[in-house]
Amino acid sequence: MPGKHQILCFAFCALLLMVSGCSSVPAEKGTEDAAFKRWHYQLQNADPAQLAAGGYEIAVIDPTADGSEETRYAQEHLEQMKANGTTVMAYFSIGEASSYLDYWNPDWGTERDGVLQIAEEAPEWLGRTPNPDWPESVKVRYWQEAWWDILEPELKKIKKAGFDGVYLDIVDAYYYWGNKAAHVQESRLVSDPQSEREAAERMMFLVERISGYMKKDSPDFRVYPQNAESIFDYDDGSYLAAIDGIGTEDLWYDETEKSSDLDERLPYLKKVRDAGKNVLSVDYVAAESPTREDQKRIKDYMQRCTDEGFFCFPAMNDRELDRFIAK
Repeated sequence: MPGKHQILCFAFCALLLMVSGCSSVPAEKGTEDAAFKRWHYQLQNADPAQLAAGGYEIAVIDPTADGSEETRYAQEHLEQMKANGTTVMAYFSIGEASSYLDYWNPDWGTERDGVLQIAEEAPEWLGRTPNPDWPESVKVRYWQEAWWDILEPELKKIKKAGFDGVYLDIVDAYYYWGNKAAHVQESRLVSDPQSEREAAERMMFLVERISGYMKKDSPDFRVYPQNAESIFDYDDGSYLAAIDGIGTEDLWYDETEKSSDLDERLPYLKKVRDAGKNVLSVDYVAAESPTREDQKRIKDYMQRCTDEGFFCFPAMNDRELDRFIAK
């Protein structure tokens, strides 16, 4: 008997089949041959066999099945995932540290009632205030060399496993450190950036450093930052040149509500697209028991996303990214 997630996936796939025009319904404007560009995004329990059979051109997964080192994907798993031509990239946070990851030292802090408590003796590159949305994580002073010393071994593991690229999250940490009001709860250090520009330049340097490091012996290795589109205001061209695309969340919809910053963000994404690079869009618009309004929202999202030439992923609105959705 199929499990709950299988049933949900079957229902969701049927819904996507309807909105994508894969039936005999004529294609709408901007979707010739009903060809929506789809990618897959899954950060928990990615199954190599499912990905291999999924038919996606691009997939982003966590380097591990559940965050633990014991479930890290190895070279044979990546070979299976990529057997049918899927480009598989590893999700990697570069602006926050999380207590559930293998690199975490318990002396830095432990969780109490689900919230990370940072120890007084923790290194200075580690922020002191948990992310209110993800309380097991804290921002890092990403410009400090000690943080690179954490990142580099993880990058080596990603490359050794055979991933085609990295999908870099929390790039928008530059805004946190570059605006005093945003990190008023942190003890300010003399070495902290004095402006948003300085914080942005330090983050772009880190992304460019990762790009150069990973492409040194593998020039086709992909580097995609997620969100933080306004960082382009401070780019002299080297940041755009260092990346191969960009991921973006909540562009058209913030779950059930229309996003309020579309007009502000879209021009940056068009700049990436017009440079010949991919834009991977994910809006959390799907529901386990979709109503007619949910169905309309998914259809509208897919249409708008496709019209811009972006890759599209209508994710479940629980934001867990914990299940496979068949194409």
